[in-house]
Amino acid sequence: MPPKWGARTSSGVTARELALRMYERRLPLGLGALAVLSAALGWWGYHTWRTSQEEAAQVLMTKALSGLEELSKGAEGAKASETRNGRLEEAQAVLLQIRKEYSSSKAAEQALLQLGNIFYQKADHQKALQAYQEYLEQYPGGSWVILAGVGKGYTLEGQGRYEDAAAIFRTLGERYKDSSLSIEALLGLARSLSHLDRRSEAVEVYRRIAEEYAGTSWGRRAEELVAGDER
Repeated sequence: MPPKWGARTSSGVTARELALRMYERRLPLGLGALAVLSAALGWWGYHTWRTSQEEAAQVLMTKALSGLEELSKGAEGAKASETRNGRLEEAQAVLLQIRKEYSSSKAAEQALLQLGNIFYQKADHQKALQAYQEYLEQYPGGSWVILAGVGKGYTLEGQGRYEDAAAIFRTLGERYKDSSLSIEALLGLARSLSHLDRRSEAVEVYRRIAEEYAGTSWGRRAEELVAGDER
């Protein structure tokens, strides 16, 4: 039951005095309620905006990947080469748009990796290296960090920087030994060591591949290379 108008509450003030105090404080109380409401609306608006940004970025990513997928069909000839270059340019433009307009989206991470792949396919090794390195720096815990590392190793190979490539591949092979992609790093390491005329080290890597991937095409190929070197 509410206190009578003249009765005192447990705090020693009457209900009338309490009502007067509440009335006097109506402005700060109202502002407090307004602040809470504004914060809630702000969070909802930001969440809605982020969702729309992610959706828009993913639409563009799907467009870019669809274009790149067409390249895997393996058509040949001058016309096919022209078409391939055109699709690479189109995908590159879309990926750059994602990086520029939706830089905080999840799609922006994948876009950076795909840009590195496109530059590598176009033999623009400097830009490819820059893209892969940027990925590794911006997304050290990213979903495609091992792919960016392997891409960086391939690019260094393409530049003839076999010592640097070997160092990258060796690190990846040890750090991600439980990954299904570690074979890419091991093969890259063996190739780089071979280019550096470090045959014995390359053979050791091939032996490791033959043991860890026994029964696979990689393991059989590694066995052949080891046997050929020992003859």
